[in-house]
Amino acid sequence: MDDMNQTQPLIIIADSQDANIAYYSELIQASGARALATAEGGNVLNLVASHQPALLILDSALNDPDSYQVLNLLKSDSRTLHIPVLFITGNLSERKMCLHQELFRVVDVLAKPVAERVLQHRVKIYLQQQQYRNQIMAMGSENRKSLVENREEGVLALDKQGQILYANAAAERLLKAPVLDLAGNYLETILEEACSGVRSRWKDHPIAKVTRTEQILQVDKAMLWRADGESISVKFAAIPVNTLPEIALLFAFRQLKDTRESKDKIAKLSHVDHLTNLPLRAPIEEQIDRCVLKAGISGFYFAVLYVDLDHFRYINESLGHDRGDQLIREVAQRIHSLVRRDDMVGRMEGDEFVVVLGHIDLPDNSGIVAQKIIDKIREDFLIDGHQVFTGCSIGVSVYPTCGDDARTLLKNAESALARAKAIGRNNYQYYTAEMNKQRVEQMQIEYELHQAVEQRQWRVQFQPVAAVENDQLVACEIKLSWVNPARGELMLDEFLPAAEESGLAPVIFRWFWQHALERISTMNANQRENVKLILPVSPSLLMQEGGVEWVTEAVRAQGIRTEQIYVGLPESSLAIRHSQQSEVLNQLRKNGFHLILDNFGTGFAPLKLLRDIPYSLIRLGDLFVASIPDSRNDQSIVRGVVNLAHEMGLKVMASSVHSTVQYQFLVSTGCDWLAGDAVMEQVDSLPKQMEALGMFVFPG
Repeated sequence: MDDMNQTQPLIIIADSQDANIAYYSELIQASGARALATAEGGNVLNLVASHQPALLILDSALNDPDSYQVLNLLKSDSRTLHIPVLFITGNLSERKMCLHQELFRVVDVLAKPVAERVLQHRVKIYLQQQQYRNQIMAMGSENRKSLVENREEGVLALDKQGQILYANAAAERLLKAPVLDLAGNYLETILEEACSGVRSRWKDHPIAKVTRTEQILQVDKAMLWRADGESISVKFAAIPVNTLPEIALLFAFRQLKDTRESKDKIAKLSHVDHLTNLPLRAPIEEQIDRCVLKAGISGFYFAVLYVDLDHFRYINESLGHDRGDQLIREVAQRIHSLVRRDDMVGRMEGDEFVVVLGHIDLPDNSGIVAQKIIDKIREDFLIDGHQVFTGCSIGVSVYPTCGDDARTLLKNAESALARAKAIGRNNYQYYTAEMNKQRVEQMQIEYELHQAVEQRQWRVQFQPVAAVENDQLVACEIKLSWVNPARGELMLDEFLPAAEESGLAPVIFRWFWQHALERISTMNANQRENVKLILPVSPSLLMQEGGVEWVTEAVRAQGIRTEQIYVGLPESSLAIRHSQQSEVLNQLRKNGFHLILDNFGTGFAPLKLLRDIPYSLIRLGDLFVASIPDSRNDQSIVRGVVNLAHEMGLKVMASSVHSTVQYQFLVSTGCDWLAGDAVMEQVDSLPKQMEALGMFVFPG
């Protein structure tokens, strides 16, 4: 029986319902194969990798991880990407299927209930595909395994008539078609000069003529047609086979990739972006000028939308430029799907896009489109196995009130974009005349920041933090502010966005950490070892290569333990989740640091972060604390956050506690750590504890 099991093909079932498993197993066994089942999503990848089945039947209702995550893992792992997947879903229009359309181009999908006849047909095809695959791998002494499982080289097996019998996973991906759609077609149908007649003329085709003489035909450049109607440039080898009963020819092909330099040259000549196939600045300006002429005659409005991705720099640095390019392509596709045929979507540079809405009845209609784009971009992206979240900000200029030529309308839309980013991102703003001043102001702030870095215009302050349970000094919060000669003292929240945008944040925070840690190291050594240190950090510093190593070494170089450091991370900075940024934060935690989710409730990070990232402390947003005396709604929010945090084993801190009312309310809710003027007044022993620590030596 064991020998028989070894020769029988295997099909794996991943389904949480016993009745479904029994149904599939009976049908599989009737087809001459054996079945292996699991109800746990976490087991699927290892099972498929170790057993190399003919097929995986995957139900869409699996959890932890869910079926979409499992499918993504399978198709991004070199051990399993070649294994066919039959995806069983209860709803063919399910949102996640729409979101991951590219992934489902090469996955077989069936809706419940699955008819027995349909399933029998699918199982028969996939068992036959494995048989062909095994035959190819067993040919001669050459290692054919790498040929059929290569993720870059497509392989098609043909019969004597030129019909496709087998396609490997790379062929499915390159031709954007599952093997079910390829099998049975003639190779002629995907070649540059496809067969237009009713009957195949394969015997007269040059490939057939050459290989019929048992010669290998190699072609350095040819064109193949994909299922979506686009063509690709490939090189191929046609290899005759005379040792297999059905397979007469192997057609192996690899897509040719132009160099970035040649693409850039072509783009400049054609005015088309090589990455997205969208028009560049020159044709965008031409389109806007055409709209100006038409609108001047007919009297209608049109609008220019300037779109910029939020936090793209972090994504590019953490995921790499190739995946950053892939994100840009997918963003372009999403924007394009939302506009009309007569509208234009173009790419300016980097992560910036322009949308020209050629005819709108009312200026407000442009805002409706802008909001649709924002909502669409906020949906998660799936980039090579990484779940990526981003957002976008949009500036809107409307003809004729915002300009009457292309350059003016684009410039004013860009000014509106700057305003959208300045007020918190992930929103759209219309251009107004005052925004010219705001754009100049932004440029001025960036100039002043460069001066601040050169002249060290920084102030470092040490604020005591008290534990509510025993009125003891539990932490020292170290704050950074900018003493601007013209504007006065600016708090970190006021200039951090400009610092991040200008690329100066890593430089500023390296100085801040070194300066603060040097001063901390001179405090009373015995007392200092029992006090936590709260330090904010720039996300861009952490996401730089070697960022975590730098902050770790900076702490240890001053004789301070990393376990004493609580690192403050703004909630609004969390643009990537579950992948690269999560990896960086977990690396910090492994190095001994504690993590603070800073200004909780003021950004757009989901509660799921509290489960996926090992935070130790949540800091309430200052806006919630400030409104405690006047807003019952904010009081309810604060209570809810404290209760949620305690349920998850996290502490809660509130800074900027400036009134007795705020202090008493926060104590009553069970908030763990408090800091601010009112805390100094209410905790009588705090000044003496600070003096013992040596904090008065450093007033700031």
